[in-house]
Amino acid sequence: ACVGKELGLTSTEICFAPIERGLLRYERTGEGPVVVFLHGFAVDRRSWADQITAFAERHMVIAYDLRGFGESTMPNGPYRPHEDMAALLDHLDIAQASLVGSSMGARVAFDFAIEYPERTGVVVSADGVPSGWVFPRLPGARRGPDPALFARTLNSLSEERQEWLKAIVADYSRWHRKNDDPRVELEPPAINRLGEVMAPTLVVVGANDIARFHEAADMLATGVAHGRKVVIENAGHLPNLEAPEAFNKLVLDFLDQNRQHYELSR
Repeated sequence: ACVGKELGLTSTEICFAPIERGLLRYERTGEGPVVVFLHGFAVDRRSWADQITAFAERHMVIAYDLRGFGESTMPNGPYRPHEDMAALLDHLDIAQASLVGSSMGARVAFDFAIEYPERTGVVVSADGVPSGWVFPRLPGARRGPDPALFARTLNSLSEERQEWLKAIVADYSRWHRKNDDPRVELEPPAINRLGEVMAPTLVVVGANDIARFHEAADMLATGVAHGRKVVIENAGHLPNLEAPEAFNKLVLDFLDQNRQHYELSR
């Protein structure tokens, strides 16, 4: 079922899209070149609230809950997140889109850009990593956000926004802590195929994020065909939340500068 809501002068459509063995909950706002927002681990599409309003003035904005998060279907068999996104775009009859991915969402964006270069406008990674990137974990450590990193992010926000972000994380089902994720990775993974990403790529990283994500940003910016790295000051792992004005200007400018690389797709 679909519902509608008013976002300023713009109406938003909130619906489910069919995918293999499930449904994706998405919202679509605005008109113009398509931009898809892909959230990080333990949050959902609501984490892009600051972007949806700003970008919808000039773009068609699509934000959705990845499988296993938010209101989308929990994994119930093998799946490929970038193929889920392709199915969503097919459902909406969208030929091409630019992709903005935060952390885990950037992994989906790079996989999609490799598998569907003709459907990819530009790629923006916000403190993201490619598939195949391995995080060292202590034996028995639970999968999910690092508590210290999450605490640092919260400390950078106002008290009201802290409560808002904590509410989003509290809604996360913790499915991945209780189940083996049947996600099927791109093979070979993107970490070995970055040179195949031909889309103009903006690699954003918060100045206060941990060294491991800065290393990933350097690798991404130099590994893709047309990469540019920008560090956002006074931000950590979620610069779109911690410094939304700076993040929005940076990404909107990048989209404008690279309009010749994508088309108006509906």
